Amino acid sequence: MTAPRYRFDRGKPFYPLVMNYFCQLIGMKELIIRGVVGPRRIDEMLAIAVAREPRSEPELLRKQLGILIGPLQLRSERINGTIDAPIDEIVHDLIANHPVLLPHFISAAGAVLVLAHEISKHRPWHNQGPIWEFLRHCRNAVAHGGTLHFARTEPSRPAEWRSLVLTAELHGTPLLKKDGSGRGMLSPGDPILLLWDIEQMHPATIAE
Repeated sequence: MTAPRYRFDRGKPFYPLVMNYFCQLIGMKELIIRGVVGPRRIDEMLAIAVAREPRSEPELLRKQLGILIGPLQLRSERINGTIDAPIDEIVHDLIANHPVLLPHFISAAGAVLVLAHEISKHRPWHNQGPIWEFLRHCRNAVAHGGTLHFARTEPSRPAEWRSLVLTAELHGTPLLKKDGSGRGMLSPGDPILLLWDIEQMHPATIAE
């Protein structure tokens, strides 16, 4: 059975959130590969690029590739310069400290849900139906250290998504599974599926 492709509408607000999430996780994989096989050789990359596009200018392409495989440079207005992150040092840290760092990559899934909620909550297509309430409580969980948090009479309205039903008894349950313990309500792919379901519920109204 072929896995479904979740092609979010490029004109709707969830698309850039999902793409950013994918890029973070793919980038992590690429860094780990670099740690295993070493940095890419610019001459090999240049040869492949020229073979794909013979009309390209090799020297200009070499310069552009050098920038791409060089340090990450983040512009800072306060120092009128850049903050540099040498890629190979980042790779070394990722490989050496992966037991500590990998769970934080999973936390990126929580950030997707927070942003999805925040850009939706005052839009006309947002309502207090079960799936939107489920998203709201996911957002609150991220804001409370990554665990479901139900204060006073919460959940005050039905909060459901597919087979998951949120109840007060789930207070303190981790939102995301980050290790092999099995504790946690969602795995890294579930935020994508949740936002997909919401977008499919509003084919005509959900928009930028």
